[in-house]
Amino acid sequence: MRAAELHQILRIWGFLCIFLLFQTGSVLEVIAPFRHIARKGFNILIPCTFHVDKFPAHPKLFAIEWDYYGRRILTYDNGVNTTDPRFSLNSTTAPWGVASLSVSNTQVSDGGRYTCTVTYGTEQQETQIILEIQAPPQITIPNKVVSENKTSVLRASITGFYPQDLDVKWLRDGEILPGVTVNKSQRDPDGTHSTTSTVTIVPTKENRNQSFSIRLQHESLSVPLQEDFQLIYGVAPFITIIYEPFYVNKEQPLMCRVWGYYPESIAVSWLVSGSHVEASEIKRINSSALESSYQFLPTAESQGMEISCVVEHQALTQPLVQTLKVQLTGGSLLKLLGCNYPLHGQCCKGIGGIKCNSVYNLLHVQEVMSPLGGAKGNRKQEVRQ
Repeated sequence: MRAAELHQILRIWGFLCIFLLFQTGSVLEVIAPFRHIARKGFNILIPCTFHVDKFPAHPKLFAIEWDYYGRRILTYDNGVNTTDPRFSLNSTTAPWGVASLSVSNTQVSDGGRYTCTVTYGTEQQETQIILEIQAPPQITIPNKVVSENKTSVLRASITGFYPQDLDVKWLRDGEILPGVTVNKSQRDPDGTHSTTSTVTIVPTKENRNQSFSIRLQHESLSVPLQEDFQLIYGVAPFITIIYEPFYVNKEQPLMCRVWGYYPESIAVSWLVSGSHVEASEIKRINSSALESSYQFLPTAESQGMEISCVVEHQALTQPLVQTLKVQLTGGSLLKLLGCNYPLHGQCCKGIGGIKCNSVYNLLHVQEVMSPLGGAKGNRKQEVRQ
């Protein structure tokens, strides 16, 4: 008998022995939990193990397959093949019975039904695992400023949680506050949910030293998430616009003076006919006062134009706005009316003022055109909300 024939016979005999071994003694058992919980954004392992009669299992005698809702996502058959680089399997520990699936940077969309299938010799077993993704909520309280003895709304932004169910409570010194509202949650692009919650209070002097809290209970939390804070008692600002009489083509600064506010953070902006314009200078006087200036060049078309100073502050429920209406003054106003030669408070349409076919009283025109009349010097309007 030639050596080649002997080698072929021995090879067939070896496979036959292995086959008979599986038929008589081998028992394949695949083990995995029915439910597995994982945290969003983490690298996780979906557990699946198997037992056979002898370890390490011969790599040519077993295979592993992972499916997600019936769609093949990974196979191991003496090598790993995957449809997504986030999925992997440890080929070193696989022959020792570890068929667990690694998933990196887990997302909400990864949750669902997985199937782990192991083939060993002629045997095959599978088991299903439900992967549940959880994401804990995060709390942001954008404004803790209130006004004493005035109705105030405390608001919290709650983001990044999954699943959707959430319990929210507001407390004052550990006692639950009534009148809590929780808006319907929104689904964000990453699959998590977000919502806002409010509670309405009327802060008193006694509340100054009390602790307020928002407390969340969620499936992802082993203990409730609670954020404690104290109220900041704010003071609304005063506002006034200081300006000179308006003359055509004569540039002048408009000054918006804001003062008396607390806390220090404040925003001041300018609007001209409803459009935002840049302030020429912002000067902070102290922690509760500032001046914002805007350089304005009137033209004949500026008559009746509205210029506004807008103040936003935490003690305000809405922006504080002071609006000034441009009223052209003196010779500029007479030119606007077609008066080329103003003379002693009158308008003469004659040449050089020698012949006056029409005479207009300047003060009368100013009273008609401007609610401020013909007053001279600085003009000032003061507002406080």
